[in-house]
Amino acid sequence: MLIILTFVLNAGLNFLLGLLVAAALGPGAYGHFSIAFTAATLAGTLVFDWLRLSATRFYNEQTRASAPELRATLNAGYIVGALVLLALAGAAVLLGLDFGMGRPMIGAAVLFAVASGFFEFFAALLRARFHNLAYSSLVILKNVLAFVSMVGAGYVFRDATLVMTMAAASVLVSTFALWRQTADPHSRLPQASRGQIVAYLRYGAPIVVANIFYQAVMLANRGFAAAQIDFAAAGQLSLATDMTIRLIVVAGAALDILLFQIAVHRRATAGAEAGAAQVARNSALILAALTLLCLGYMASLPAFAALVAPAKFRDTFVPLSLILAPGVALFCVGQFCLNPIAQIEHRTGLTLVAALATTALDLGLVWFGPLPTTIANLAMIHSASLAAGFFLMIAQTWPWRAYWPRARDVGTIALAGAASFFVMWPLRHAGPPILSLLLVAFAGAVAFGAVLYLLDLGGMIRPAASKLFVRLGRRRVAPARGV
Repeated sequence: MLIILTFVLNAGLNFLLGLLVAAALGPGAYGHFSIAFTAATLAGTLVFDWLRLSATRFYNEQTRASAPELRATLNAGYIVGALVLLALAGAAVLLGLDFGMGRPMIGAAVLFAVASGFFEFFAALLRARFHNLAYSSLVILKNVLAFVSMVGAGYVFRDATLVMTMAAASVLVSTFALWRQTADPHSRLPQASRGQIVAYLRYGAPIVVANIFYQAVMLANRGFAAAQIDFAAAGQLSLATDMTIRLIVVAGAALDILLFQIAVHRRATAGAEAGAAQVARNSALILAALTLLCLGYMASLPAFAALVAPAKFRDTFVPLSLILAPGVALFCVGQFCLNPIAQIEHRTGLTLVAALATTALDLGLVWFGPLPTTIANLAMIHSASLAAGFFLMIAQTWPWRAYWPRARDVGTIALAGAASFFVMWPLRHAGPPILSLLLVAFAGAVAFGAVLYLLDLGGMIRPAASKLFVRLGRRRVAPARGV
């Protein structure tokens, strides 16, 4: 539970940090920063993420003691990856290439990519060994340092490159502050194995490359906005995209951290049929959470923007987010309801096919489509492409329909969504923004939960509610007995 809470807290703080940095820099400088940040994230994912996935999957207390070559191979992979990124950055500087970002920003972005790669590696090692307190300390320290340094640099100097440098510094300092927690005295670099590197690549590469394509789409759209309109337009598109994705993804990812492991364990202990049934139940819960969150976000956007969107972004934030939200929600359903099917069935190539199709559709419409170049059209193309990728994943997972939620459960969620949206939408301008936001959230949750309870989603809601009521009743009775 501590890991889930830390994950949610980290996502929330990253969301707030993005808003504060945008407010400090303004649209133009934030557009510059966001493009460099997305490029750094893309590079770090490509070079390091397959190793992080392997650490999460294969490293634990038992392998730490019995197979020191596993950790040695992971360490060697990270060192080589860091050297490759630094060498490429050095070559770009020597050749005079700055990709429109400027040489200082290129250097800061590469430093951030390397630092973030090692941070995620250390975090994965701590989670794999269930060192929950150390993991939480690492995340909290990183966020504290990032808030102080990045926001401070943004407000004082208004310099995107300095903010990126502070982002890299905060990650580096927090990582090395807790590096002893991840130390493995039995592991030495000469123990690294080429065979294990190949195995790690086969396991993680399809997922990593798929994520690369999704990130590349966002980078290309922002770059296209900057080139065809200006950096201010890129900044406005970036903020709406980032905030929408972070808000909706965090709900699915937080549930997936726990539910996917339950499904894997269920399959290993009770067989394939039981594992498929567990994935179906997991998917119903995740689909319900994402449906309520997406509809609630859309209904509360006027109040939400008034409360959190920086003034210079406010005019475009609401319409862009309304366009993006449905596509992002469908993308998340694919990520957390359909991708687990491919992972459990060892068909991770399916995720790559969907990502390629999404990328091709997006870039084709952006570069060769008939629509004029506006940030609203770029957002619409992005949203439609993500939705198309989701429907392709449905087609690809058709042979494994046993993993899907039951049609009755999908209908229940759809009815609950319609009921909640019906009561939320009229409240979007009900009084001051904070009051409107609270009313939308409360009314939507009550309506959605009532339908799920009455129709008993997946046969899970009423038993869970009964257990909760029993526990609450026991807590109320306990003090009376003590008296």
